[in-house]
Amino acid sequence: MIVKELDNEEFLKCKDAILDLLTETYIENFGISKEQSISLCKEKLNLIPNYINQKTAILIGTYEDERLVGFLWLYKHEFFGESRLHINQIIVSNKFRGKGIGRRLMKQAEQVAKKHKISTIDLNVSEVNKEAVRMYNSMGFITERRYMKKVF
Repeated sequence: MIVKELDNEEFLKCKDAILDLLTETYIENFGISKEQSISLCKEKLNLIPNYINQKTAILIGTYEDERLVGFLWLYKHEFFGESRLHINQIIVSNKFRGKGIGRRLMKQAEQVAKKHKISTIDLNVSEVNKEAVRMYNSMGFITERRYMKKVF
């Protein structure tokens, strides 16, 4: 298994695989249709090359036999005067879950944070994604805020 940072060239090679991973995740976590998921994900993906060029996004891929099976999208931000690293997306293909790939990507995020002298990583996670919540808790993440809604 290979874990590496993606530049624009590598991102463009993997764009379709990343679209598949994002689409799958949006459907699972947000309960939206495949068509809506694809549309939203394509919008996001079209912005990534600019983010890479501006050095405002850090993308890391995990490969099994040259096939992308996991993806991590990070960016630096300020939170009440504190520099933080935000995990915008972390996705592991359904076929490769339970093999430690998510943990490996999270450890890579920690290395990126240390490299940038950042001591806090934050993220959002859907309540329905119980496996991810368990993994984050086991890795020392705590709930700082909770996003809530009321449907009527």
